[in-house]
Parts: sequence; C-alpha cells; structure tokens
Amino acid sequence: MRKHIKAVDVRGRKMGGETPLLCTPLVGRTRERVLAEAASVVRQKPDLVEWRVDFFDRIGDTAAVIDTARALREVVGKRPIIFTRRAESEGGERIPIDEEQVVELYGAVARSGLVDFVDFEKANDPAHLREVREVTRKHEVRLILSYHNVSYTPGHAYIVDQFLEAERLGADVAMVQVVPRDRTDVLRLLAATAEADEKTRIPLISISVGPLGSVTRMVGGLFGSWLMFCVGESASAPGQIPIRDLVTVYDLIRRARGGEMF
Repeated sequence: MRKHIKAVDVRGRKMGGETPLLCTPLVGRTRERVLAEAASVVRQKPDLVEWRVDFFDRIGDTAAVIDTARALREVVGKRPIIFTRRAESEGGERIPIDEEQVVELYGAVARSGLVDFVDFEKANDPAHLREVREVTRKHEVRLILSYHNVSYTPGHAYIVDQFLEAERLGADVAMVQVVPRDRTDVLRLLAATAEADEKTRIPLISISVGPLGSVTRMVGGLFGSWLMFCVGESASAPGQIPIRDLVTVYDLIRRARGGEMF
C-alpha cells in the first residue's frame, strides 16, 4: 500500500511528491550578493530557495529587507521562497535586533506577499509564536516551525514530540535538525521521523547535520522528510550536499525502487 503523499499548496501548485523537495540557501550579506547567489542557484533548478536573512547586514532596516525580497522575487520568478531568521541559539548568525523586532520584521515580510514560507523556531516566546502564526495565516504565508539542537541528538520520543507539538501549535510544516555523535544517533532521527510521519498530517523536514549525518539528506525522504537543504552556491549548515549530487542520488533510489520513492 502506497503512503499518502503530503503536500502544501504554494502559488497555485502543490509542493511535494515522491522525492524530497530540494531547497538551496542564500547567505549573502548584501543585496547584491543575495541576488547574485539567487541567479546562480536558479540555474540549477531547485524546487525552492531559502533566504537566510540572519546573514544579511541590513536586517535591521525593514525597508532594505523588503526591497531585497522584491528584487529576489524577480530573480526566482514563481519559485517559492522560504524566509528564515535563524536564532543564534539554534545555529544562526548574531544579529543587531531583538526578538520583538524580529517578529515585526516577519510581519512586514508576510504582509508584502513576496515570500511563501517563513521559518520560526518553536522555542520562541509563545506570544511571539502566536503573533507570527496569526500574521502568516492572514496573509497566506506557510509557517515552518523548527527545532534545532546544536549539541546532540535527543531521545526517540522527544524527537517525535517536537514534530507533534509543531503541528499542535499550528505549523504548516514541522522541522527538526540535530547533531549526531555516532551512527546510532543518525538511526534514531530517521526512526523518529518515520514514526512522526505516521502520526502527523503536515509535511516534516528532518536533518542530522555534519558529515556523519549527511546520509539523512540522501535517504531522509524514505523516512518521511519532505524537503532537503542542499548547496547551490553556499552552504548554510555543515553536511549539505550539492544539489546536482542529490538529484543523482534520488534518481538512483527511485530507479532501484521501481519508480517509487516511498
């Protein structure tokens, strides 16, 4: 029996299928660099692009962020954009604005209609999380609620609970990213993702970072991961694999399974 394919409606089409979607990060520190990166990665045909705005030097200038987002939209066309300020505590860059200002920035970007997803950490203040959930829902922007453990891989049940709690909090997509210390940690993440995938109705993103965890970027789709981040020009996390290599891997897996990924 074939597993139900989870998908998200974005700009008039369903995002999701038998292989994980491929998303390339943009980590430029200036408007010019962000747009140059985008032009380079679009030629490699990712399914989505992610703008990691915590790398952006002018993150504190909302008008500059919106202007860059508008120019980015022109470069990527209808390709969906994920807008992410990764918190420093969860592996992001240090930024000159506080959490209330981050929430205000998310609201302005959601209202602009220029992005399709925003990624917000599940561990943020509950009031901030509710505010981001409300503004994204009002303006039809999809919300990724994410959990990042930058030190180790938690237990199986804890990982499953992170996915389930994200759904309970109103996420359109739930994400867990962890650091493995050994092979058992990698297997634990994959097993927990498979269990959570059976229990949730929303798409999941599951990543074990670094060289040891890179295998999860190759086979994570078999265990329920809906999307993988990959290198178009620059990596945003250790262990990311070039997009062309992942396309080759997914094609090999699909052919080995008789045309079915799951």
